[in-house]
Amino acid sequence: MELPNELRLALEQELRGTEIARLANDAAALSARYRERRAPETLTPALAAAYALVRMPASYAATAAALGALAERLPNFAPASLLDVGSGTGAALWAAASVWKSLDRATLLERDQAMAALGRRLAAKGRRALFGAAEWRRADLAGPWTAEPHDLVTAVYVLGELSDGQRAELVRRLWERTSMALVLIEPGTPQGWATIRAAREQLRAAGAWLVAPCPHQGPCPLPADDWCHFAQRISRSRAHRAAKGAALGYEDEKYSYVAAAKMPGEPIQARVLRHPLVRPGRVELALCADVGLRRTLITRGSGEAWRLARDLRWGDALPPGALEEL
Repeated sequence: MELPNELRLALEQELRGTEIARLANDAAALSARYRERRAPETLTPALAAAYALVRMPASYAATAAALGALAERLPNFAPASLLDVGSGTGAALWAAASVWKSLDRATLLERDQAMAALGRRLAAKGRRALFGAAEWRRADLAGPWTAEPHDLVTAVYVLGELSDGQRAELVRRLWERTSMALVLIEPGTPQGWATIRAAREQLRAAGAWLVAPCPHQGPCPLPADDWCHFAQRISRSRAHRAAKGAALGYEDEKYSYVAAAKMPGEPIQARVLRHPLVRPGRVELALCADVGLRRTLITRGSGEAWRLARDLRWGDALPPGALEEL
């Protein structure tokens, strides 16, 4: 996956003239604070720029992938409005715009002024009227905030910064402001998945339809020592590689997510939960199916099942009837 060209150029323009060594130091310091769950109260413009360089591509990749999965399950969903909470520098806005051409209105809630200011400048480089018309509001999600209902509501890497009680309250308020679909994304770690799993159960209890990644509406069948997560590859720019001290021209962003809607999505029979284990003459699949967890071994002599299994990737959805082939 690549960043939209307009966003890539806008980031390069913002960072022009800034020493990469300084960006690298700022990015490392900021990453350490977030890992230790010590997000700074306010960011300087320099820290906001470092965040955008190092984290915005990965946030965009995870969000675009999760929204793409939602769009596959709701092929007739054409949202006109987006509400993104905890927007940072606006990655979710760019990701949603890449999935749906129907969007023409966006409201973004962000507490930090430096992040929002940078997000506005980046959005101003977008060609679509949506970007220029996006409304940025200052809001602390742990406190009182207001927003009207929107067709699509997103919260990306936000819930993990709150206490358990604050998370449950935020999920409740987000669902109240969802006209059609809500997407929650957290890091693809055991802790991130625990946050998503709790939100999933809360939404299920509220009557939401679980659209993605789940193939069913029941309790999650994963044991407590496992976690549901996926990965999306995103290309790195030269500045991105330099700031992270990385040699590879890409990184794989691991994320956990849940997409819930006011109506059921197109049915799937299963989703691939891990990289398929490919061995000479056989493929082993770990699946979350509509009947629960399932491990399947397909051998070269299995005909159509073998051809199907060879092409499956981590995160792929299997349509109804596919398991009968396997």
